[in-house]
Amino acid sequence: MKKIISLFLIISMACSSDNDPDSTITADTIAPVITLVGDNPQTILQGSTYNELGVVSTDNIDGDISNNVEITSTIDVLQLDTYTVTYKSVDTSNNTTSVVRTVIVTDPIIGSWTLTNEEWVGVGDWPVGQARGCFMNTDDGSPDTFIFTETSVTKNVWECFQNGDLAEDMVVYGPIAYTNLEPGSYSIDGGNFQATFSEDYTVMQTPFDDGNITQTWTKN
Repeated sequence: MKKIISLFLIISMACSSDNDPDSTITADTIAPVITLVGDNPQTILQGSTYNELGVVSTDNIDGDISNNVEITSTIDVLQLDTYTVTYKSVDTSNNTTSVVRTVIVTDPIIGSWTLTNEEWVGVGDWPVGQARGCFMNTDDGSPDTFIFTETSVTKNVWECFQNGDLAEDMVVYGPIAYTNLEPGSYSIDGGNFQATFSEDYTVMQTPFDDGNITQTWTKN
């Protein structure tokens, strides 16, 4: 009798197992999907603050796992270069996905600039008779311009007397090769050129005439 009962239980368990939809488990082999947020490549200016744009990572089983994404990068905002940021996402089944963003650190001086102001900061007042930039509405000339590419600079210069009359029509200097030494410091034709940028990098100030004049430039 005990043998018959035992056999019945075994058969019942087997039948129950066959009818249980949860008895067969399929392994999760699908990796998470990572979506970059923001630009790729991402461009930032030398000396500025790097802002991580982030990603969204979703998994077919775990759902949103963006908070678990591992981020690896070696970005140096003080050095002009092209860098990579790697994002790695792993789900609970150990499926792994990685994506890469390119980050380019570029020079804020690159572009076209227009002289918008000159201030005498040397001893005494602006020397009588010394020509300066052209700013008055009656000028025949125009404000000076700088044009910086990645490798060269061209300067267009007009000079006016202090009463606004044109002293010298446009003279073009360049293009001349320049070297970025460090943020805001450049070597142009063997000379040192210093630039101080505004917080949003749309205005820069440069010393001129052995430091007696501060020139203010606005990016076009």
